[in-house]
Formats: sequence, C-alpha cells, structure tokens
Amino acid sequence: MKTYTYTARNVEDPDKVLTFTLEGEFLKINLTGLADQVGQLLDEKDDAEEVKKQLGSQVKPTSLKMLEQISGPLHITDVQGKLTGAGGDKLQITAWKRVGGLRAAPLVLKMGRVDNPEAAQAFLAELQTRQEKASRISKFFGPLDYWFGWVGLVLLVLFFIRREE
Repeated sequence: MKTYTYTARNVEDPDKVLTFTLEGEFLKINLTGLADQVGQLLDEKDDAEEVKKQLGSQVKPTSLKMLEQISGPLHITDVQGKLTGAGGDKLQITAWKRVGGLRAAPLVLKMGRVDNPEAAQAFLAELQTRQEKASRISKFFGPLDYWFGWVGLVLLVLFFIRREE
C-alpha cells in the first residue's frame, strides 16, 4: 500500500500542527515544528502565561510521540478519528497504545478547527478503508482486549472468592 500523509493545522493557532502518515497498517505521528516552537519560546522573553499556553497545546502530542518512539508506530486498528462541531471541522483522533498485546490507555488528540476539513475527511476515509483491509492484532474481543477488562475480571473473581470465605 502507498504512503498517505495528512497535515492538520489548527485555524485559531496556526502553530498547532500535526502530520499523520499512514504507512501500510500503521500510523505515524509527526510533531511538525515542535522544536522550533520550543526554541522560539526560550529565545523570547514571553510572559509565563504565553509559555504555558504554547507548551500546553503540545503535551498530548508529545506524549504520543514519546510512546511511539518507545514502541513503534500505532496499528491502524487502534486508531479512531472523527470530525465534530457545527461545521464538521474539528478533528479528533483517539489512539490506543498496547502493552503486552492489550490496549492500555487511550490518548485523545483534539486539533480543534482544522484549516482544511475536506482534506481531514479524505484522511479519515483513507484510514477507514485501510482499517477494513488490515489484519486484526487483537488477541481477545470486547472488554478483554483492554487491560482494565482483565483487571475488572480479576477483581470480580477475588470478590467472589472472598465472599465464599
């Protein structure tokens, strides 16, 4: 399959940019311009509120990028995307990281209003098309594909064992 790249830019904050690359059955996320933004903030003598705002908008994407570097790109079956809002122009991506083959924690990236909702819709359509053709990496189904499902099951078993005593 060919590589498909989409760059999302926030309308209100043009410095908030993420690049999503679909490569086979995987999604890679690139934090476009993050190093430039941090360098610019350190060079300028902005007030603390501006620095907080700039860095705050990059916390979730940076967390996802760090997780991606540790464990590799995200399998597309663990990624959901949607456009919301009155104009259908607010992009939201939810990605699940797997630990030990089970979904551990979701990371929700809210881009806000994107500058090109038609391109965002095309990206989501391509993601869905690839998901339909992708191999399943889930070992289990339903709640047992999540760590919290197994933790809940263990707690339930312990509850019944304790109750029998």
